Amino acid sequence: MPCFAIGLLLLFTLTSIVNHVNAQDENVTISTTKLTNNTYMLKGSGGNIIVSVGQDGVFMVDDQFAPLTEKIKEAISNITDQSVKFVINTHWHSDHTGGMRILVN
Repeated sequence: MPCFAIGLLLLFTLTSIVNHVNAQDENVTISTTKLTNNTYMLKGSGGNIIVSVGQDGVFMVDDQFAPLTEKIKEAISNITDQSVKFVINTHWHSDHTGGMRILVN
């Protein structure tokens, strides 16, 4: 019985965290800072994103949470009409890796 109670508590906690993150996503704004002629920093929720625009397409370092992907794509479209071709993630946390499957063409 204690394992069942611990499992329910864990499920409740994880559900609360996911709901909290999703509620925040609606209010997140992606801001763009130009660093050089071809390099930009995007800020939103979680880790920052570096975007480099080159002849081969867009290269990104990290890509934040998956629910922010459309906002990130919109911010990139304000920089260039090229698509994301390359992404490198600095580590495995979802605030750095969440949107990779959706962003890369």
